[in-house]
Amino acid sequence: MRTKRVCDRRLLSDFLTERLEEEELLDFLFHLDECPRCWEEVYSAKKAAHPHYYKTKTKKTRISERELARLNRSNTPDDEIFEVA
Repeated sequence: MRTKRVCDRRLLSDFLTERLEEEELLDFLFHLDECPRCWEEVYSAKKAAHPHYYKTKTKKTRISERELARLNRSNTPDDEIFEVA
C-alpha cells in the first residue's frame, strides 16, 4: 500500500521533464490521481506545451437548403443497374 504523498514541486518538475525513476514515477502518478491541485498543474503545463491538442473551436460550415438538396440527390443512383442472366 502506497502512502499519501505531500505535493512536491521537485517531483512535479521532474515529472514534466520526464526525469523520474520508475518508483518515483509510480508514486507521483498515485499522488496525481488524488491531488486536484497537482493534476491541474500537469494539465496546464501539458496544454501550454501542446496547445494544438487542446483547441476547442470547431469550424462550422453553413450550407443552404438548396445545396443540401443537391447533395442528397447526388448520393442516390439515377439509374439502377440490373444483371440479366
